[in-house]
Amino acid sequence: MSTVPGFHNPEIFEVLPNACLSPTARDVFDVLTARQEPGGLVRIRQQDIAERLGLTQSVVSRAIGQLRDKGILSERQRKGTVLIHPLLAGYESLAHMANHLKDPNTFLWPLNFPTGDIRPPRTRDARTGTDFDPDPDGGEDAPVPDTRPALRLAG
Repeated sequence: MSTVPGFHNPEIFEVLPNACLSPTARDVFDVLTARQEPGGLVRIRQQDIAERLGLTQSVVSRAIGQLRDKGILSERQRKGTVLIHPLLAGYESLAHMANHLKDPNTFLWPLNFPTGDIRPPRTRDARTGTDFDPDPDGGEDAPVPDTRPALRLAG
């Protein structure tokens, strides 16, 4: 096994939550990140990931599909290998990353999630796209009633 890459692009990891990955896809990505060679190549079988995470291979396959759909993993792969996007891959150093990204043989495919400063709403939030405001007064304290109501015993 090669040296474990110790340098990652910190800015891209700040926007990774914008991908709104399922918890399983994030777990799979974490395993892939930990086992990658410098530059993002991971030699691993889906069955190995499934065993590591205690999942079925079909669940891992769906998670890898989500990572591919988001552009985090390459669509191009040989059996038993996965390629992490060069902007998310680990490198031996900052110089190694810069040289790899400038290399004309390095294929940079698009990331399919917003890379802005604010994460989009989670898709599983049923209130997304509605007028529901969980904090309509913008965090203001609730008004205090002028007088407290008198308490009475029922009876």
